[in-house]
Amino acid sequence: ARTMARLLAGVVAASVVSSSLGQPSMYTLTGGCYMEDGIDGMSFVKQGNTRSGAPYYKALRAEKYLYHEPDCQDGAPRWVLAVKMPDVTKTRNLDGDGSCDYIGQLQSQNTSHPPAAGEWTMLCDGVSKPRYLILLEGTSTTTTTTAKASTSTTTSRKVGVDTAPGEFDDGYSTQTTNNTKNTKASLMLGGTCAYKRTLNGLIYDVVSTASDGSPIYKARGVEEYIYHDADCDGAGNVTVARWVVDNSKPNSTAIKDLDGDGNCTYHASLDSASGGTSRPPASAGWSMYCGEASGWMKVGLTLQEVPGVDSKAGRDLIVNAATRSGLVAALAAVALVTAQLLLA
Repeated sequence: ARTMARLLAGVVAASVVSSSLGQPSMYTLTGGCYMEDGIDGMSFVKQGNTRSGAPYYKALRAEKYLYHEPDCQDGAPRWVLAVKMPDVTKTRNLDGDGSCDYIGQLQSQNTSHPPAAGEWTMLCDGVSKPRYLILLEGTSTTTTTTAKASTSTTTSRKVGVDTAPGEFDDGYSTQTTNNTKNTKASLMLGGTCAYKRTLNGLIYDVVSTASDGSPIYKARGVEEYIYHDADCDGAGNVTVARWVVDNSKPNSTAIKDLDGDGNCTYHASLDSASGGTSRPPASAGWSMYCGEASGWMKVGLTLQEVPGVDSKAGRDLIVNAATRSGLVAALAAVALVTAQLLLA
């Protein structure tokens, strides 16, 4: 038994090292600037390695690249999202423009892989802004690519719009049509403002159904919810139904004001006039509260479909949603516990 325990611990430890040092063949990005040239939800496939040994990736069907830049100009190494292919023969300034201008960048000395999650500096409508990006690992073959929900978005000016106290309205209505058929899929949230960054990466599972037939989602491990509400304050003053991201548990039997607080208070909301109640859209401009300094802002939230919690893939994703260092620590702990049980 002791010999088996040592062998098992060694095998699991070896797989931990392999996982931590591996270079995935594909990443799918979520959390990018809303409407920033379609980069949010884009998949990047490994093309090779630069001179430093770092992998570099190219977007599917787009001239955008993800790679590690040792020194663009200021001496600070970083992972970058760029529009120019890196020169794999160079040791620095891989895009050759002599500047540090990119779509996005995150300073890091780790050349083995980009961070699974972290706060990048991104160029959003010509302004550098902090964005919490999530890079989901995947595999790429000649016959499969990462599936993405099909959406179409139109923006129209509203006239004489009334909002409940404390609500945000920029005078525009963002309508998003979602063609996803799987209404039971779990959703990973991304793209919040910095004030709500703790919501990024949360995975929401369908836990119930509201009285209007819409799904109610709960985040794994925390009291955070996504649900549809026909009248968020229940007083009849709000005539626009909406999807909301909230930390209050909704009442599945209520017809309106599902969290029962008598107010339209939550993290974020999205009018659902055209999107319907089947599920919130995969990508849209939500109204999100971003702290006293910024107030309510239009933020491009993404809700990427992931395997359900009751599936093997879903259970695996609970681990994969953590940072790579967390994954290594978790697997190491599994190896240690397993060995101790066999030795007992």
